[in-house]
Amino acid sequence: MSFYDLNIGSLVLTVSKAEGHEHRIRPIAARAAAILAERLEGFCAEAPGLSGSRNVIGVSASPVHVDLATMTDADAAASIAHAWLEAVALKLR
Repeated sequence: MSFYDLNIGSLVLTVSKAEGHEHRIRPIAARAAAILAERLEGFCAEAPGLSGSRNVIGVSASPVHVDLATMTDADAAASIAHAWLEAVALKLR
């Protein structure tokens, strides 16, 4: 049995040009964090050689273009979570 303990100090999401969609930002960010947690669990379980404690500081994800006028909240959250996961995975490898 494997056990992974992940402590995320903060997730920062910078949003621009979201006029008219401000009310959607919090639910999208919350869903993106939940998706990240789910995917990180799977990543850690499947990553060969990834064991023991890790301390990852200062992870920065690439910018993600999310068009709130055409995307659903679920699609926007998935895009954000994907970028976050890729950034963390690069540090863990």
